[in-house]
Amino acid sequence: MSQTDTNSKDNKAYVNERKITVYPSDFIKGIKKLWWTCILLAVLAGGGMFFNSYRSYTPKYTVSATFTVSTQNSSASIGGISVYSFYYDSTTAAQLASTFPYLLNSNLLSDMICEDMGITSIPVKMNASAVQGSNMFTLSVTGKDPQLTYDILQSVIKNYPSVARYVVGNIKLTMITTPTVPTKPSNSTDYITDGIKGAVAGIAAGFMLIVIYALSRKTIRTKNDVKNELNCEYIGTIPQVRFKKHKIQTDRSVLFTNDKAGPGFLESVRVLRNTFTNALGSKDKIIMVTSTAPGEGKTTVLTNLAISLADYDKKILLIDGDLRNPSVAKILRLNLDELNWHTETEKYKIADLEEYNISFMSIDNSDLRKQRFINNDNIRSIFDSVRDSYDYIFVDAPPCGLVSDALYIAQEADAAFYVIYQDAVRIGKIRSGLDGLMSTDVKIIGCVINGAVSGITGYGHNYGYGHYGYGYRYGRGYGGKYSRNYGYGYGYGTPEVPDYVEEQRADEQSAAEKEKTREKTKQAKHSFKKNKKKKDAGDEEI
Repeated sequence: MSQTDTNSKDNKAYVNERKITVYPSDFIKGIKKLWWTCILLAVLAGGGMFFNSYRSYTPKYTVSATFTVSTQNSSASIGGISVYSFYYDSTTAAQLASTFPYLLNSNLLSDMICEDMGITSIPVKMNASAVQGSNMFTLSVTGKDPQLTYDILQSVIKNYPSVARYVVGNIKLTMITTPTVPTKPSNSTDYITDGIKGAVAGIAAGFMLIVIYALSRKTIRTKNDVKNELNCEYIGTIPQVRFKKHKIQTDRSVLFTNDKAGPGFLESVRVLRNTFTNALGSKDKIIMVTSTAPGEGKTTVLTNLAISLADYDKKILLIDGDLRNPSVAKILRLNLDELNWHTETEKYKIADLEEYNISFMSIDNSDLRKQRFINNDNIRSIFDSVRDSYDYIFVDAPPCGLVSDALYIAQEADAAFYVIYQDAVRIGKIRSGLDGLMSTDVKIIGCVINGAVSGITGYGHNYGYGHYGYGYRYGRGYGGKYSRNYGYGYGYGTPEVPDYVEEQRADEQSAAEKEKTREKTKQAKHSFKKNKKKKDAGDEEI
């Protein structure tokens, strides 16, 4: 059974029940990614509540009158004639209030009011209540028309005692508060408060989306994730490198030769170098690097690994095999037109870089050559022509999660390692890229976690390198400028945009722009002097 079959079977058969682990950075990333959603939901919900409250509001007016209740008493008689008197009775008041709804449902009171008012139905709501512990009784009427509401209450005051007599006997109602026609609605509403309530509900819904986002993030963050989620060996971690902003121009290259990159970064490259060499076999000479998505830093990791191995007196050849987006020259800040190429063929050319003590191969990347080069025969012929001249040959391959070019290179390489930007690409996509790489039977040394962070927004793992940041930005997605360089009519389309780590690239771009400006100024001065000399020579001849 081949290594591919074994690795693929183990990788697919390995099932790991992933524990739901939520890091503080998940919420921070969720806030950065979905903050506009919270604002949008707050505006929509708050505006909706405000508009709904305004549209559905109907002013209503309430008129009320309060009475004291007296009950008739005939306890005495003079000359055979009964003497009637009335006394205040709190029990009767409570009884009137409790029986009022039944009197309305019996239609007896409502028929008398309709007949008195000359209407067919009562368009108001009537209510009766008793003041607890007293003989006071209140009648209230609520309706849309203030005048009609007042008139109906007057009719209720007029007809209610005669109807109540059938229930509680003879009573006497003494009015202590006189009703008036209302001028203000009794159900006033606060539109602003309703809008604020809606906005709070919208923010809460947005926060729930952030929580769901944080819980659903499935990316590689620690070395344990590499082993448990990918069933792959872990060979190193490269921390982020952030340069402080200075007015004085400083070297901002993320290279092993730049001390300003920080001791943590330099030490991490040395550790990776040692782990890498221990993992190689005696016949592993051509090693390729790839990643799932563009911008994960594979070129930077490979370049620094090559430079660090050169310090061990190893003869290193660095091949830029990413023809669709060559990046090695950019990382090393090389001007290809100014290099001293000691070997030039139809397919490639090689130059020695004395500054880094390595050799660099540039492959013809014209549009026609790209299509002709990506085949096993061409790749094999190039590798065979340089295999015996170097100790290690490193090939920067394209992302295997985007195009198939890396698979052709992998078929001719002796070994490969995989670069994963921390907390960037989803695990499912990484697995898919590794499965494709395994299908070529290439020996996979392991995975390198790039752009690692630690601290309050990190993952509880202090790598011992401090916090340096990475003066390199992960990118803006598969559909960005970088991915368009991989098209060329091959029909790759625009893959799904993953979650990305926002890093500082502005400083690096600013430095590059300043360098270009200085170069253009230098060329302009040189051209001016040259033209002036020609003009002076012409004047002398005349």
